[in-house]
Amino acid sequence: MLSDRLLRAALWASVALNTLGVVVFTLPALGHTTPLLPLAVPPYFAAQIGFTIALFGCVYAWLATQEHINRPLIVVGGLGKLGFFGLTLAYALAGDLPLSMAVNATPDLILAAAFLIWARQPR
Repeated sequence: MLSDRLLRAALWASVALNTLGVVVFTLPALGHTTPLLPLAVPPYFAAQIGFTIALFGCVYAWLATQEHINRPLIVVGGLGKLGFFGLTLAYALAGDLPLSMAVNATPDLILAAAFLIWARQPR
């Protein structure tokens, strides 16, 4: 059983992780290269990805501060993290990304599991 307190800790960890993701995409969004990404990303796409990561991070922060946590939003967040990990792993296995990128995405898999386990519990 995953307590609300542990879920809130996972939400705050997600805020930190998403903040890191926003930082990673800020340089390419501004037209600069970065050693933090294994391939070049056009500025527009980097900005869109960074915005999406920031939006999810803000939702995680908002959820962490609510008295009653919204279960459907936790499911969406869990599926978002699971999707990020799954896509990263699939593209790494296909050879389009270094396998280290999938390893770096493992925290998202762990947080996705925490979110989805919490959401399945009866309330």
